[in-house]
Amino acid sequence: MVGLDGSTPAPFHLGQAWTMDSARRITAMLAGSQGGKTGLGPWWLWQEIQRSGAGDYFAVTASYDLFKLKMLPALLQVFVDILGVGRYWGGDRILELRVNKSVPFQARHSTDAMWGRIILRSADSPGGMESGTAKAAWLDEAGQDRFTLMAYRAIQRRLSLNVGRILITTTLYNLGWVKSEIIDRAADSGATTLQELTGGAEIERTDSPAADICLVQFDSIVNPAFPLDEYHRQKATMPDDEFAMFYRGRVAKLRTLIYDCFDRVTHIVKAFTPPQDWPRVVGIDPIGARVAALGLAYDADKNQLHVFREYSREFGETTEGHVLNIRELFKNDRVIAWVGGGPSERQARVDWNNAGIPVIEPPITDVWSQIGRVYSLMKTYALVVHETCPFLISELGSYQRKRDQQGNLTDDIKDKEIYHLSDCLRYACAWITEPGGTGELIYAPVQIGPAY
Repeated sequence: MVGLDGSTPAPFHLGQAWTMDSARRITAMLAGSQGGKTGLGPWWLWQEIQRSGAGDYFAVTASYDLFKLKMLPALLQVFVDILGVGRYWGGDRILELRVNKSVPFQARHSTDAMWGRIILRSADSPGGMESGTAKAAWLDEAGQDRFTLMAYRAIQRRLSLNVGRILITTTLYNLGWVKSEIIDRAADSGATTLQELTGGAEIERTDSPAADICLVQFDSIVNPAFPLDEYHRQKATMPDDEFAMFYRGRVAKLRTLIYDCFDRVTHIVKAFTPPQDWPRVVGIDPIGARVAALGLAYDADKNQLHVFREYSREFGETTEGHVLNIRELFKNDRVIAWVGGGPSERQARVDWNNAGIPVIEPPITDVWSQIGRVYSLMKTYALVVHETCPFLISELGSYQRKRDQQGNLTDDIKDKEIYHLSDCLRYACAWITEPGGTGELIYAPVQIGPAY
């Protein structure tokens, strides 16, 4: 690959070489900051293009800013400047490909037929990934909060016809879907190889034929260009959890997580249909870019709530359409309450009632008081989540407090507007744990934990 000066060829370091050598359908390269992730992505794509030939390919990053500042320059350097097989159509964010640089480009306009295309998108605009068929996809910084599981699933759908491969390159920023869908699945059935390099750098490869995932994790200093002194300075001054994730590519329980007591082993259970005599409450987030609903069933014998069903839709649906979808989803359930919305969303509740679902306001409206109810239920193992609710599980692993400019935790929720299922959960739990005045009480009040 290209060296740091932009011209001098440099060999792949071991973390990059293991990634390039992976034959799995999904390869995830989770590395520390400046480990050489974005620089590898275009070369992996070129390898896939040589293997699969003419057609469409995806290159997707977390946000438009990252697209402009990181992904696009890396792709242009490799495909245009070095290989000479790419031409960029900026208006449509398409990199036209030709089979080699001795053959002319086919297109006269960005909409013309091309030998091949790399379609460049950002995950914070997922609508751009809901059409077309691709042969492979590179996902950069997929661990960021705004690169959602919904965006990942949309990309998988576009690759299904060709059984296309995926490369994920990212620093770990949270414990969301990259952990639940990639790290955990690889660890459950894979074998791990650990190698220590000069200077104490470590690299791990977890290969899982059963999950068809290869997971490569390594420290920033596996990249020989990363200064060893800087690595140790960060280690000495940063909190252990942040250093493990940001400079080692390893999972740690972040202090910023709101539901830091949520544990995959104890809180996620195999899915089953709750018995009909278990009452249901449905939490609903009724408006916004994504409408969501979450079904909770109450096991009176064990005094335990089961989150057993989720609904999440982003595009092309009216209130009436959402109501029909959710009614159909819960048509065989004895729902005793539909709860949702904040104090300012009265009109949304009226609209939902007129459409056929009588959504009521949660009995407590303070966000942190609602979160406290959920936290207490989790802490006492009175709440579990069925494994068939992957979008909620992903949200619980990335639902975090913001930090101020000094790095201190605040009472603001980071990217609050994207956590729709988490909102549904706190709405439903606020109703379930509130004694009297809201309907049939199915759960005794719990003691709310401190500082929530």
